[in-house]
Amino acid sequence: MIIASDRRPTMQDVASVAGVSVQTVSNFVSGRYDKLSKPTQQKVRAAIDQLGYRINHAARGLRSSKTATLAFLAVDDTQRFLADPLTGDYLAGIGDVARESGYSVLVHSTHGDPEREEFLRPIEEGRVDAACVLLSGPQDVRRRLVQRLEDSRIDYVLFDEVEVAAGAKRARTVRSDQRAGAEALVDHLVERGHNKIGFIAAEVPWAVVEQRHQGYVTALERNGLAVRTELSLFEAGGWEPSGAAAMVEKLLGLDDAPTALLCGSDLLALGATRCLHDNDVRVPADVAVCGFDDFDFSRQTSPALTTVAVPAWEMGRAAAQLLIDVLDGQGPGYRDVCLDTTLVVREST
Repeated sequence: MIIASDRRPTMQDVASVAGVSVQTVSNFVSGRYDKLSKPTQQKVRAAIDQLGYRINHAARGLRSSKTATLAFLAVDDTQRFLADPLTGDYLAGIGDVARESGYSVLVHSTHGDPEREEFLRPIEEGRVDAACVLLSGPQDVRRRLVQRLEDSRIDYVLFDEVEVAAGAKRARTVRSDQRAGAEALVDHLVERGHNKIGFIAAEVPWAVVEQRHQGYVTALERNGLAVRTELSLFEAGGWEPSGAAAMVEKLLGLDDAPTALLCGSDLLALGATRCLHDNDVRVPADVAVCGFDDFDFSRQTSPALTTVAVPAWEMGRAAAQLLIDVLDGQGPGYRDVCLDTTLVVREST
């Protein structure tokens, strides 16, 4: 279909290209997805993209009392917002599904005290229909934030949180099996002949850090290895590669130093490998190193990094789809989505 360059596409144009009625297009742009099948939604979305039709979200919100906007709320303790690639992958997945469904995404973060009033401001101001939430802080703080979300009566999804969501009626959770991933790394190192395995991570109260360390401890015990507290180190500001050096040097200085390192992220593993190289310690001949997350750079390092792949983009997509289904009247009252992590063996072990 050819449209004159001096006029904007209309609903009638979209209906013609999609092969549906104008009422069907109206239902789509008004957010009445419960009246449309998934294939029909996809046809209308494709026609909208093809023609460059602009949905008037403000008018849509007035008609339906919806904003057609999802929030991504993050308590971000990093020095630069979205510095952690995992958070960026969550957001990318959310954005992809939101765009496919005619929603926008409002990104809002707080640094430092997560209990400040501003954290839930987009919800309290009525600017969003639902929220994907990434929490940080001690468990008691995270529980209080969940209660505030419950009190707001908005539908929301928590990333990688199960314990703090227990009993929350409006909560959905999307997570990956962090414990199983850490256990798989320890099992792999044991199979390689290691029985002194260190663990290093940033000193941040994130659920994923807790879960990865729990998996490490569980696997040591299951393999009959001693859980030595001096082999688990957590340093403030330790997510950056430079943060690994102090922890690695402490471990190397032990009388009974570890022969393998499980790093809480690929970024730490990158820094650990560099520190070992600077101390004339060969990887993996002298000390094996593994990471967590499987960021793109992990296969480009020398040696290439053994790690655990976390499906963060897929988690973002799952979270957004859960919320959109709920908003369309199709979602369950409570749902926990757990995606598998995958051991990726490369040269560093």
